[in-house]
Amino acid sequence: MEEAPHTGSKPRGWEMSKRWAAVVGMLILALSYGIPNVDTASAASSTQGVTSTTIRIGVPYVEVAAVKAVGVNLNWGNVTHDYQAIINNINSTGGINGRKLVPFIVAVDPTEAAPAATTCTQLTQDDHVFTVIAPLMPTCYLQAGVPVVAAVLSGSVPSGLAQNFSLVPPASAYDPLQLSVFNKMGAFKNKKVGVFAGVTTDEAEMKVVLTDLAKLHVDVVSTAVDSATQGDLPAENGQVAVIAQRFQAAGVNEVVAVGYGSSIWPEALTSIQSSFNPPYIATNSGDLTGAIQGNHQPKYLNNVLTSTPATAAASVWKNAAIQRCLHIVKKAYPSDQIHPYAPGLPGSETTYVGVEQACTDLSLFTAIAKAAGRHLTVSTFVHAGFGLRNVVIAGSNTPISFAPGRPYALGPVNVLRYDAANNTMVVVSTKSAT
Repeated sequence: MEEAPHTGSKPRGWEMSKRWAAVVGMLILALSYGIPNVDTASAASSTQGVTSTTIRIGVPYVEVAAVKAVGVNLNWGNVTHDYQAIINNINSTGGINGRKLVPFIVAVDPTEAAPAATTCTQLTQDDHVFTVIAPLMPTCYLQAGVPVVAAVLSGSVPSGLAQNFSLVPPASAYDPLQLSVFNKMGAFKNKKVGVFAGVTTDEAEMKVVLTDLAKLHVDVVSTAVDSATQGDLPAENGQVAVIAQRFQAAGVNEVVAVGYGSSIWPEALTSIQSSFNPPYIATNSGDLTGAIQGNHQPKYLNNVLTSTPATAAASVWKNAAIQRCLHIVKKAYPSDQIHPYAPGLPGSETTYVGVEQACTDLSLFTAIAKAAGRHLTVSTFVHAGFGLRNVVIAGSNTPISFAPGRPYALGPVNVLRYDAANNTMVVVSTKSAT
């Protein structure tokens, strides 16, 4: 992305990233709707989409071309080809317990809630799939009694329903781990902390963070939420300017930026050219990393500390299983252009993402479905997921485990710092929270 010079108005990168944060915020809000009462007994015994020889799976992948309209230039490659090639390979090598996968691959515009909802209806009611891979609106599928793999949920799922199994823990589970690690590193020593939430939908996570900081005996002297209407950039910037002044007056010398605040904090400081620039912790490394390609100034990124539960990007790409998937896709679709991972690669060239996503997500689904055995129902699938132990999933070099009532993996905390030379976040250490 070409960098615009500072002119006193908001730089182009800020507008793009902030507007995208607003879009994502809307989608997360959609995910947080409560799950109404369903016939859980029927859902648990369901064999929809399963025959003696096949398993129907839905793949409602994010159509990244649609986000160009909101100023975000991403290219994840030919995601349809990536999933189809890997699924064809699974089928050619015996399928899953003798059953072949029948995929229903659908592109979904992520900038509005309606396409995700329509796709849910299509896959569950028209295509009658057994499970769905990484949907934008997982609650809709869970309402229908359809188990989900690798989706992002804002909260937990009531027991008895179909479950979402994910390698990524929710913020409510991961924040205590990463804050504990930061505390052991001395990040809060002799600090007066201000806690900042970037949008009102971050307030639930903010409560979790405040509870965790209190348990760590961290001195929190001020809190603030940027509650301006999303998309009203002057109002948003004005609020951040006021918040920064309030933090400075309270003696804040460390900021914890929660959720979307992880990217909004440095973006706002860049936009207003703030002289208040204390060290800060970003609880959402994904949001921060995704926004770095905007028009940040390095001085507002050099002092950030964040972490991720995910394997480092370079290690994911070099992973043997990912490379096998890459070979499978290239053999099936030799004309597809797939860039190798490289630090600081512009979003328009991240065509490796589709291969990694398809490989990892299908690896997780396959591990659970195989563990469920020949008698495949929602109940046996969910039971097998909770019982998964010490399984190596494509893209990771470390075995993962789930547990009863915990449909997500908890592993080491990978600490990241900003690498100005490559304009990206890099892992500087891996630590255990225990």
